[in-house]
Amino acid sequence: MRRCLILLMLMCLLNVTQLALADEIQKEVVAESQPFLTVQLLDETGKPVAGAQTGMVVMVNGYDRRQGAKWTFGHFEEKSDAEGIIRLHNKDKYRGMFYARHAERGLVAVKRTDLLDESQSPLVLTMLPECHVSWTIRSSQLEQIGKRAGAIRGFCGAENMTCLWCSQTGSTLHFYLPPGKYTLVAAGETICPIEKTIEIEVGRTIHDVEVADAPALNWVLLEGKPAPEIVDIQEWKNEPVKLSQLKGKVVLLEFWGWWCGPCVVHGIPELFRLREEFSQDDLAIIGVHVSHGMDDEVDSIREMDEKLSQVREKVWKGQQIDFPVALTRNRKLAFTPGGDSFAFSRMSVAYGINQFPTLIVIDRQGNVFGNLTLSKKEDREKLKQLIESK
Repeated sequence: MRRCLILLMLMCLLNVTQLALADEIQKEVVAESQPFLTVQLLDETGKPVAGAQTGMVVMVNGYDRRQGAKWTFGHFEEKSDAEGIIRLHNKDKYRGMFYARHAERGLVAVKRTDLLDESQSPLVLTMLPECHVSWTIRSSQLEQIGKRAGAIRGFCGAENMTCLWCSQTGSTLHFYLPPGKYTLVAAGETICPIEKTIEIEVGRTIHDVEVADAPALNWVLLEGKPAPEIVDIQEWKNEPVKLSQLKGKVVLLEFWGWWCGPCVVHGIPELFRLREEFSQDDLAIIGVHVSHGMDDEVDSIREMDEKLSQVREKVWKGQQIDFPVALTRNRKLAFTPGGDSFAFSRMSVAYGINQFPTLIVIDRQGNVFGNLTLSKKEDREKLKQLIESK
């Protein structure tokens, strides 16, 4: 369960462009298609709940103490009608978890439907009073070096499947859930993923989960220190290279994967532009390819290139990757001793990489400079200054 849930979190919203396109297609075919799942929502008295919302992506994307949570139901949002009926049409995009909420009445329903033995139509679900679950994350390890955990992302799993995401709420995550057992996962740019199992009793409306202390990711702790060497590589695309050979140059380590939308749509093209902008005498670029999990079907550079064939044609306009790419061996590892196995390569553990793409910059002395996001103007300026200061 842990692997499946954390993977879903790390890949959250990776295919936004595809979803938007699918949303438009969905609008065209809905009128002509039959629903594959019909759900009727009732309250505890057996009366239909009209105006309850559901959707493909259910996310808390803001929180205010007075106004409560800000909600996004994402693509394919639906509302229950006067009879409490919701009809779902796009089976290809349905993830198997049905989450519905009526914000004004404070009612929720959560049910995994893909494992049901018999298809009941409509599937009758009783919406129950919601419990507001809050979970605060801190990192004493970061505090000791004068840094903060920053914004935390999290999600909640029920019946071995994600039912609710939370982001943009600072260091405290917020979930709205009916009675039951749940697994909470939290992660961030600077902290290792952590997990917590909770149980909400019937009648409980507020559940403050005890504050969690998350270990720092290695890339933060490595700033100003020698960069770990590239290890445990299954195969190289283009010429193999060692970091020890590159002292005197600024080095970019791009952690990415063929499966990651932002990696192939934004990350790799950005590296193409840097390749043209700066001399290879000053800037070295290395791709570190990481799988999306133990069931990743890419085990060779040939298979990776096959997966990228359409991207190379449609997004990269035929441009080829001409810098070294290290295809890491597929592992299931913990970021910290005794921790949960959330990493899928030794390089991910060595540098503390839990989201993709991530760009690690190494200075001319071979020390870790930091994690930069080149879509940010200030980060791109930092890189330019680092390259130009010889």
